[in-house]
Amino acid sequence: MLTELFAEPILRPAEFLRAPGGRRLRKPLSGARIAVFERVNNVNLPSAYKLFLTHVGDGGIGPGYGLRELSIWRTVEVPESPVNVSLSEGECRALRVVDLGGTDSTALLLNGSHAGRLIDLNAGMSPQLRPEQDFLAWYLAWLTEAAGQLEFSAPRAEKELVSALLDTSSGEVRAQAVLELGAVLDIADVTVELIERTALHDPSSRVRYRAIELLGELEPLSTKVFLAALQDPKRSVSRRALVHLLRLAGDTAAWGEGLDLVRSVSDSVSVQLADELERLRTKGAIIPKEVR
Repeated sequence: MLTELFAEPILRPAEFLRAPGGRRLRKPLSGARIAVFERVNNVNLPSAYKLFLTHVGDGGIGPGYGLRELSIWRTVEVPESPVNVSLSEGECRALRVVDLGGTDSTALLLNGSHAGRLIDLNAGMSPQLRPEQDFLAWYLAWLTEAAGQLEFSAPRAEKELVSALLDTSSGEVRAQAVLELGAVLDIADVTVELIERTALHDPSSRVRYRAIELLGELEPLSTKVFLAALQDPKRSVSRRALVHLLRLAGDTAAWGEGLDLVRSVSDSVSVQLADELERLRTKGAIIPKEVR
């Protein structure tokens, strides 16, 4: 159930409007943050991939829907199961680094004779080992191949997007405005407040969902909005708010408050989700503030 929840589609235009899968790379990670991920998940990441994470970026523009960030968690690292890949030498563990659509992906091999190399996992086909010897070579090869195709039009100005978000006649226009706001750097505080109101009060559940998603990417954390959204009548919105609450505030009193709220007023499936998240949280590890 959690896998399906985290895989809920966040519609993005083909030109990769926002990260991950956006125009830009996310900020690099510290070595200490990567070490927390490795310890909790009992893996050793290949050196070339760690070099990319610490010196280039943690997910963002790349093949398919873009590079996945190493971990979606911000305050509590929750253990995740690597992918098991069957190769001629036997079973190997791999970490998905790119979503290609549907169940297709590209993964990074973590052990075996091909550790450090990339492998394409496509439904109904045998795993295809990429020719590049490590993550850096693979990403450089993609950049070289895609160089002539990375032509993006400038995003609409924030003022124009705010006007579209205030359009009361079209939910589709508002939903697209929220999506594009994710590509704006340094969103004004007054715009963030508008996005928060949208997440709670827009008549369209699609717009509310996208607003919750965007707030999950912004700083500072909109804890109060996530708590209020737990009572959204649309399950997809309330459950997404719960996930973001754990992602971003799993080590705070807000998570406990949200957990109690879901257990007291939600349907059985949402309660089951909340309990599963709490179970994973207790198996995880607090991420020190200095390495978040």
